[in-house]
Amino acid sequence: MKRTDWQAVLGMGVLLMASGCVTNATTELTEAPFVATSDITNGTTAAVADITGAVTDFTSSTTPGAVGSHNPAWVKQRLENFTKASHENLRADISRGYGEYLVSLATLAGVPSAQFPAFQSLMQDSYSTMFADVIPAAESARQIVDITWAAGYGHTP
Repeated sequence: MKRTDWQAVLGMGVLLMASGCVTNATTELTEAPFVATSDITNGTTAAVADITGAVTDFTSSTTPGAVGSHNPAWVKQRLENFTKASHENLRADISRGYGEYLVSLATLAGVPSAQFPAFQSLMQDSYSTMFADVIPAAESARQIVDITWAAGYGHTP
């Protein structure tokens, strides 16, 4: 083969390799917004699933008017499941004293809407004991349930 033939073959090889690199880079740049959107959507979906899953389980097999009155153990179990599944989100809401997870927690526990502002304050004031660094997550969740239950269906006048 002549020197010009080798140069032509080498030149074509370099062009093919360079076009492959450009294609990969272009593909990655083109896909990046969709990947980022998917990551955000999955995070939102997970947060929504934490709330709706527990609420759906809670409401799916209850009889209207029977929530808390006929089977308080079942309602408390739903509250415990929600608390465990949403522990970190509850931690953030309780530290602020408001948020959708805190509202859902109160709703599941049967905290009367008129008592909700006091419940928010109670939970925020209890934050340091519920989320101390030395307390395992399971114990923290139990404390959240106990305090919430006492403010809702478990309230004794």
